[in-house]
Amino acid sequence: MRTNSLVRMMELDKNITHMFTPTGPYKNFKLVFKVLVFLLFFLLFTLIISSGLFVSKLNLEKGQPSPVLITAPYDKSVEDLTSYSEQQEQAANAVAPVYTADQTEISILSNKLDHTFQLLEHHKSSELDLTDKLAELKDSEPFVALPDEVLTNLLQLTDNELEQANQISSRIIIGIAGDPTSGAKEEKELAALKEGMKEQVEKYNMDDSLKSLVKAFIETNVNTPTLAVDEEETKKLKDIASSRVKPQVHEYRKNEKIVGPGEIVDEQIYSVLEAYGLIQMHSPWKPAAGIAIQVLVAMIILISFFYFTAPEILEKWHRLVLVGLIMVITLAIGKAFLAIRISDSTDLNNLTAILIPAAWATMTVTILLGSRIAIVVGIILGIFAGTMADPASTGTSGSMAGLFALFSGLVGIQSVARLDQRSDLARAGLIVAVVNIALVSAITLILDLGPTFWLVGCGLALANGFLCSVLTMGTLPWLESGFNITSAVRLLELSNPNAPLLKELLMEAPGTYHHSVLVGNLAETAAEEIKADPVLVRVGALYHDIGKLKRPYFFIENQFAKDNPHDKIAPTLSSLILISHVKDGLELAREHKLPESIQDIIAQHHGNSLVTYFYHKAKEENPDIPEEAFHYDGLRPQSKEAALVLLADNVEAAVRSQKENTPGKIEGLVRKIIKEKLDEGLLDQCDLTFRDLDKISTAFVKVLSGIFHTRVEYPELPSKLKAVAEAITQEQEIETTEDGQIVIELEDNNNKE
Repeated sequence: MRTNSLVRMMELDKNITHMFTPTGPYKNFKLVFKVLVFLLFFLLFTLIISSGLFVSKLNLEKGQPSPVLITAPYDKSVEDLTSYSEQQEQAANAVAPVYTADQTEISILSNKLDHTFQLLEHHKSSELDLTDKLAELKDSEPFVALPDEVLTNLLQLTDNELEQANQISSRIIIGIAGDPTSGAKEEKELAALKEGMKEQVEKYNMDDSLKSLVKAFIETNVNTPTLAVDEEETKKLKDIASSRVKPQVHEYRKNEKIVGPGEIVDEQIYSVLEAYGLIQMHSPWKPAAGIAIQVLVAMIILISFFYFTAPEILEKWHRLVLVGLIMVITLAIGKAFLAIRISDSTDLNNLTAILIPAAWATMTVTILLGSRIAIVVGIILGIFAGTMADPASTGTSGSMAGLFALFSGLVGIQSVARLDQRSDLARAGLIVAVVNIALVSAITLILDLGPTFWLVGCGLALANGFLCSVLTMGTLPWLESGFNITSAVRLLELSNPNAPLLKELLMEAPGTYHHSVLVGNLAETAAEEIKADPVLVRVGALYHDIGKLKRPYFFIENQFAKDNPHDKIAPTLSSLILISHVKDGLELAREHKLPESIQDIIAQHHGNSLVTYFYHKAKEENPDIPEEAFHYDGLRPQSKEAALVLLADNVEAAVRSQKENTPGKIEGLVRKIIKEKLDEGLLDQCDLTFRDLDKISTAFVKVLSGIFHTRVEYPELPSKLKAVAEAITQEQEIETTEDGQIVIELEDNNNKE
């Protein structure tokens, strides 16, 4: 039994892993690391959710009157930090921005000016007559704005005069445009900039026609501000201005009044009370301990769910880290939104819970890891959000936040469950917004709140849908690359015909490209029937033969000429060339950073099958030749998707080579090929069932019958009409008599018919 090199390497790797992982120090380190990660997320969840308990709970709230007289317990200098930041901001805003030359715009102007003179020199030296030269010059700017007399004079100037004019005009235009004192900061300054340039041009000793050309160039091309804000230098000046602002210091003496009874506690008084430590608060530790227990139970439930329904998440534990990271970020963003106070009304302030981006978390988890995991994440986030909004359970804000997070999270899962294109994410955000608006309407009716509550809630609901959509689109690429996960969005991007590899395949190996498209259509249709991943199958099929780019003309689908290069080489070499396209494809896939799932399909789409044609051809020359040299070095398909590509690849090639295809012949050939691959053992390591194979056969036949259907044979034209058609094709003379008869003059004689 032959064991190929790739299989041997993988078995060796497994043996090494078995030797060192179970009992070695690596496993212990990995276990300790997992425990530390678990504890880290436990602490993060607990701190974020219970942080509201540790915020000082004042007996005196901002904006409320003080019931008692509060005096300073001792002498203390208190800085007025409430107005300090405002004064710093005002000082920074007072600094005028520093402008410098916009190098991009300056470079564009310089290139356009050089191109103008080069174009003039080109037409001056061309062999066309003057009229044609003028006509061609008028097709481009700025020559179109010049009269013929000026253009004629320009064409008569010497090369030296043109070179000097180019240098002079470049110094004028580039020098004035890039000078911070004369360049244009805004569009309204462009007119003055142009006039300044034209005045300088007029002062130089140049031919009038050249002056007209340069002025026309200025008028045509100087249309964008040439100065840009120097952010770094401006920031330095703003920082200097801010640093010069000193906070005001108020000297409080012992027993001096801070706030009297009935007086409003404003920002300044509140900061003084904080400085003295006069703010009272209840002990937060008991409710914080309760929240910690809640977090621990939720994390255990989440991990147990992974263990029973998605064990691959625990095997690839970095994906578990991804789930925890997304949840932490969601809660942190939500905590920031909950801190926003939009009004003095408690009910309106509670509406900020709508902005918790739970839908972003569930949409992202759905796209990256699947909807089952996202459902559990959404439920737990709903519970966490409710507790975070009201950790002391003193009002309705907690239940409101939990409802919004739960509903929007679950709806986010459904809205991206079948993602076909990136624009679907925008639609998902709109769906989340609509559901949040419906929930706001329900709460408004239940609690009998006014129209202001509903209007503000609807606005925040729309903002949440937009935020979740933008966050999902913005973070997906980072999370995909950071955690080595291939999402449907990434696969859709790779399926774009303008993707570099596909474009190169179309240009260099068009036969292979169209073969891959057909394989993708076949495999995708079958994948939908057996509940495999149709997007992965289609994209994998598009890239499965990219290795043929290295030697495209050695593959029959790209041989458009009659010569076959395999006729001139030995069968063993031909077999080696065919087998190597798998290795070449893997190298290209790694070079272009294709996802691992696509690389697996490339590596497994031939398995360890035999190159039958060249093996039998070699046997005819040497009956004792070993079979090992004619086997592919790949693994047998390890997934349904890889197996589908293997089957579709073989079926498409076989049906295409079969003559006079009929539905019956196609079905017989498809089932024969699938049975052969099953008998070869190529499908032993994937989880396809016999029922799946029957569905695959049916799907293949349906698609192939539509492609290779029988065509109608058109009848021949009547003899007279046929003669007319041939005469038209051969451009022979055709005459029509007065009675409508057609007369054709044949070229080979003078007879007319």
